[in-house]
Amino acid sequence: MSKENEQCGGLCGSPVLIVVALAAAFIVPLAGFGVVSLLGGKPAAEQGEEAVLRRIQPMAQVSLAAPAKVGGAAATPAAAPAAASASAPAPAAAAPVAATAPAAGNGKKVYDSACMACHASGVANAPKLGDKKAWAPRLANGLDALTASAIKGKGAMPPKGGNTSIPDADIRAAVEYMAAAAK
Repeated sequence: MSKENEQCGGLCGSPVLIVVALAAAFIVPLAGFGVVSLLGGKPAAEQGEEAVLRRIQPMAQVSLAAPAKVGGAAATPAAAPAAASASAPAPAAAAPVAATAPAAGNGKKVYDSACMACHASGVANAPKLGDKKAWAPRLANGLDALTASAIKGKGAMPPKGGNTSIPDADIRAAVEYMAAAAK
């Protein structure tokens, strides 16, 4: 007997033991699949594509847009068109607030929805709302230059604060809101 075989009690080199180990390596997984099928488990392919998509969908989704108000109650952006189409035809003036309302009233709303994420805490060196020292050099260039930077993006700030659907007039209103807070 070899020294290696003596160390494991004579079983290491046994051809019978090797055959039993190989057989067990194939039989145990097959037995597991058999038990699962007997218990009613179905492979994902048999459950349908919709079931698979439900299982792998993200846990949450992030939306930077504020929910629209329909009939006095908050609704999701997807529900707003459905609710509008279910009611009587609306006049052309009843379009979304951000597109038709005077820009001056939207400054705080735009700040809250698109700007606050960075300008409230100073993320990536964004000047904080109300920080006179940080805003002074920017305001020295004038509101037109500051608005142009906000619309086009600057440094780490994406164009329009990451929400390119905001009208330019509303971006200007948000810039004016932040500038007024820094005076």
